[in-house]
Amino acid sequence: MEYYSLVKHVHMATAAISLIGFVLRFWWVKKNSPMMSKKLVKILPHINDTVLLVAAISLSIMSGLYPLSQNWLTAKVFLLVGYVVAGIFALKRAKTEQGRLVAFAIALTCILLIFAIASIKPGL
Repeated sequence: MEYYSLVKHVHMATAAISLIGFVLRFWWVKKNSPMMSKKLVKILPHINDTVLLVAAISLSIMSGLYPLSQNWLTAKVFLLVGYVVAGIFALKRAKTEQGRLVAFAIALTCILLIFAIASIKPGL
């Protein structure tokens, strides 16, 4: 458990970076910015999200808490799937502007619910 606090802070930081990056990339998509074609803009979110996921799995192992055994953790996993799917539609797959906006709103709702659950879960 000596690394738990460090891993938790890495997890929280990468979660914040993920949200900020998603909002920024959505803004660039809306503005048809050439930034979206930059190599780093395409690669960095995947690197950050990989670190985020590794930290989440590490925290789960360190704490002995797993999805399906803890309702709040199960909810976070389902909301994460919703965030990813809605994010894909918001940034790439939606056919209309309205579809992009709806997908963006759903993705934001999912991530904000994840953050809310994280802040009120049983203390660790």
